[in-house]
Amino acid sequence: MDFTKQQREAASIRADISKANKIVLDARARYIKAKLKVRNKKQLEEMEVLFADLADYNSKEEIQDFYGWGGISRTELERLEALWDAREHHISESGNYRDRVVDMLDKALSRIGDDYLEFLDEADTTARENERNQRNRW
Repeated sequence: MDFTKQQREAASIRADISKANKIVLDARARYIKAKLKVRNKKQLEEMEVLFADLADYNSKEEIQDFYGWGGISRTELERLEALWDAREHHISESGNYRDRVVDMLDKALSRIGDDYLEFLDEADTTARENERNQRNRW
């Protein structure tokens, strides 16, 4: 195969791999977003019940201030702080979603273009050799 034609074909394959990656990543993101929406609606209802005692506080510092003013006991302070930390942890973890479909999409992403790796390696080697030959001419 002629050098220029090989390089054009390699560039086209790389562009197609990039396009396929974007499509799978978009599908993965849409799938996760839909799953999280359903899960988050259910979790929001659960969180309202689980963390109802924190409804009067906007920050952990407010809880500590209320304790400082004598509004709650030391035991209640510790309970509310632990509850606050649990809620923060729950919120930070709720954005993570994994299931078998996500795993399959991740596997597909990692394998996109595998059938073309040999050709692309050959095209890169040819390009390096061509560049080296061009430098040696001068």
